[in-house]
Amino acid sequence: MQTAMFGLAAVGILVAATAASAGDAVFEDVHAVKMQKNVYGYRGSNGDFVRLKDGAILYCYTNGGIVARKSSDLGKTWGDESTLVPAPKPPAGGYICHPSFLRLKNGNILLSYIYSTYPATPYHGHNYYRLSADEGATWTEQYLMTPYPGYCIVHNDRILTLSTGRILAMAEYKAHFPSSNDHGGYVGMSFYSDNDGLSWYPSKNTVDMTPVEVQEADAVELKDGGVMMFARTYSEHPVRAYSADGGETWSKGEVIKELEMPCAGLPTVRRIPRTGDLLFIWISEKANDKQDPKILRRCALTSAISRDDGKTFENLRHIRRDPEDDFGYQCVEFVGDDLALVGYHARDGLHVARIGIDWFYGKPEEGAK
Repeated sequence: MQTAMFGLAAVGILVAATAASAGDAVFEDVHAVKMQKNVYGYRGSNGDFVRLKDGAILYCYTNGGIVARKSSDLGKTWGDESTLVPAPKPPAGGYICHPSFLRLKNGNILLSYIYSTYPATPYHGHNYYRLSADEGATWTEQYLMTPYPGYCIVHNDRILTLSTGRILAMAEYKAHFPSSNDHGGYVGMSFYSDNDGLSWYPSKNTVDMTPVEVQEADAVELKDGGVMMFARTYSEHPVRAYSADGGETWSKGEVIKELEMPCAGLPTVRRIPRTGDLLFIWISEKANDKQDPKILRRCALTSAISRDDGKTFENLRHIRRDPEDDFGYQCVEFVGDDLALVGYHARDGLHVARIGIDWFYGKPEEGAK
């Protein structure tokens, strides 16, 4: 792995073009949802994808309530916006954000989202879910996914189905009070369901690395049947933990010193269907605004390949890298054997990168770390 840094300003931004450095592998950046340019990226907006039975792709995100657009050409173009779940109305307070989809083994679609009152104190935040039996046309009433006291939330694209059929939802829990710090006092945990999401149970322990926070964890099933948690921190590196019982209990957390995370952002780990390798995506660099140094942006969305279930990392590449932009809260959907869709926020709205699988195996970029 290369560790030398180089100037961000000299790096070209990958937009709407084929990545020549990865040979003939597809790399096309689609500006799927255009929004007014913001100081930061739209960090609470990006959601998730689900492949519909007719082959179309449904992409959900937040715009007041939970909304969605549909693509019938594998993410090249996106249709008009439609509402899935309206925003809470007065006298209800708070807001909903970070939606996720999951195709259930019975064929229905699960839609999960956070309901939160942050930054009001005391914090209140939990995940609720709805079910659709008609490919997202209609939805049930909402049900609780995170039956646990306090502030306990599951971010977008953090829900997976294990080979056993168990559904696992990865959560962060604000365990240590008093603290009004958005990034203080968090531990990692999970919720699981063995009946297609009708009932949920919390893990018996948490991954507590205090004073290092464990936030916005993702997870992937390993080749030996275990599960690895991959979480963000503000300690300059991400962390991982392991479960040998499908998310009921977790090992102690450990820092992944091989990967740098100078500015925490939601991390992703997925198994690539075609190769069986693990794909990691995270925020690897930060930059201060030139006019206002107090503004700190998450300016590099980076990927890496692991051929040994997360022990070592190679082929570090930048999906997007720009010191004047802010990226993250990505979601990932594999379409067939040769294409991945990566949805993420930027300062001008939401983007969908259409990335050929071979692109992730391209030559590591100088300075990627």
